[in-house]
Amino acid sequence: MPVTAEYWFARRYPVGNPRNGMAPVHWKGWAVAGAFVLTLLIGALAFATMAVGGYLIQGALAFAIAALLGGGWFVVVANAKCDKTRTVADYRQETPGA
Repeated sequence: MPVTAEYWFARRYPVGNPRNGMAPVHWKGWAVAGAFVLTLLIGALAFATMAVGGYLIQGALAFAIAALLGGGWFVVVANAKCDKTRTVADYRQETPGA
């Protein structure tokens, strides 16, 4: 029996469209997106806490580092686990009730 790849993300636009956006199509893809949002929230909390304490530059740096790490990880995982040929609409047609 052949092993099929498990895709977490799929194209938002059909092949040939100049836009190359991806969207989650699997719960693991949604978890990756949620982890990215959580990373940004943690960075924002660090920024707010440090800014109130008088460390505005350090807070901005903490947020920037969180955004770069979270965003970089998101992009790497999305590119590694994406279906570059099918769209989100294709996945919705395959899933009953979606």
